[in-house]
Amino acid sequence: MAQTYADVWRSVKLHASAAPTFLVRDWVNDAWKTLTRKRSTANYLRVNYALTINAARAVAVTVTRGSATVTSVGLFVAADVGRTFRVQNFPNYTIIAQPDINTITLDRAYGEDNASSTGQIYDGYAVLPADFGQFDLIADPYNQRRLAFWITEEQLNMLDPTRQSSDTGPRLLATASPSPVPATLGQTRYEYWPKPTANKSYPCYYYKQGTSLADSFAFVGALSEAGDVLKKGALAQCARWPGTADKLNPYFNLGLADRLDKEFDLGCQMLSLRDDDQAGSDYLRINWDRWPLADLAYNDQSLRRTDATIADLY
Repeated sequence: MAQTYADVWRSVKLHASAAPTFLVRDWVNDAWKTLTRKRSTANYLRVNYALTINAARAVAVTVTRGSATVTSVGLFVAADVGRTFRVQNFPNYTIIAQPDINTITLDRAYGEDNASSTGQIYDGYAVLPADFGQFDLIADPYNQRRLAFWITEEQLNMLDPTRQSSDTGPRLLATASPSPVPATLGQTRYEYWPKPTANKSYPCYYYKQGTSLADSFAFVGALSEAGDVLKKGALAQCARWPGTADKLNPYFNLGLADRLDKEFDLGCQMLSLRDDDQAGSDYLRINWDRWPLADLAYNDQSLRRTDATIADLY
């Protein structure tokens, strides 16, 4: 039966009877986060995910310079929160609230002239889950190609500073500022380019960060040995904790802490090797010429290499 996070911290607690339960849980979580940082691209951190894009739509709106409030006549929906808004072609704003069907709130005050015009609402950004660490691969199944995700915002600003380009789907994702939406505040965002206009879904893989564990989290596969490894990492912290003024820690021993640190490091290395044995991945052996990146410029090179149609490229 697989060990769980609860099994590990309770085992550590047996050695650290003087330590508060919440402190013991923190020690195990700290050891877990250290383990994931030592190898951030381990297979057990790889997540199968999909970037889902909803179709863009046009709405008749009224915008006021200096105000973050945009009004319409019953045209806004709750799902607009988190999407991108703009009037004409520039600049882009993020919708952070929808108080009612007549009103949305932008992430900053509208900076252009007052207008009653047609606004665009679309998915300009991909907001990644809270445990997102880094991308491994983003596939474009519609055109049999990969999407680049290592483009910087500065590079995109040189390529298309006012974001004039649009297409049914993006050709790349560029790094962007964290999400300003209250429900996803601070989470990682990437900007789609060019502006996507149609319903699309892009399969992808990412490596998650070592976030705090829930009691039910089970260590399986290569992680089946992680319980013992994390226990040593947590006990190393316990051995450095002298206790409180009125209740000393009998496990306090700096020499023991150093020895447990070394055993923890060795355990992390062995777990990494075990992960390689179970799910090795050698990108050097993959013929990426058969699955090229999306071109940043509009040309027919991808057309020759895939089953994409001219409409997919223009």
